[in-house]
Amino acid sequence: MDALLLIDTDDASYTSDENAEILVDIVGRTRAVGGVLIFASTKDELVDIDDEELSIFVPDEEDLVLRSESPDVFEGISDLAPGLHDMAIDRIVIAGGDITSEDADGEDTQGGADDSDLAGAPDPADDGDVPGSVRASAMAALVCNFDVIVLSDSVIDAEGQPVTWLDEAEDAGAMIKKTGDTWLRM
Repeated sequence: MDALLLIDTDDASYTSDENAEILVDIVGRTRAVGGVLIFASTKDELVDIDDEELSIFVPDEEDLVLRSESPDVFEGISDLAPGLHDMAIDRIVIAGGDITSEDADGEDTQGGADDSDLAGAPDPADDGDVPGSVRASAMAALVCNFDVIVLSDSVIDAEGQPVTWLDEAEDAGAMIKKTGDTWLRM
């Protein structure tokens, strides 16, 4: 069974109206069949807002709403992977705003094609380069033994542009698909 995992889709993070229009279809399909829809936020400033305001797609009481202190939601929410396995989820379909963290010097960093580790953790040679939240979580989902589909037309960087790491995710074992071409198993 699939779960649709949307990371950092608040209005400040998911800034592309075009990408939001693309993603709204699969959100609607997931809800229509009673599928597992997970909204995750990795942003400290959103920790105290109501669940319904966490995403432009307005989570409801049927949805799983999570707040992670780490860009990798599987690291930030330690029981997420076991809980999804218990629900018979074996494939994660992932999209969202690929928000990066700040390194130890306080500089905003972008996880990109130069990071090549499987788990999504920063390479020590990258001087504190921290991967974006969607990238880190997709790579972690692979490590947690999920099949992963990254929705190539529904993952954007902080400027609303396509991300540059999709080939790397595919090399690590993720499937890269367009949103409209993705069928959900519910």
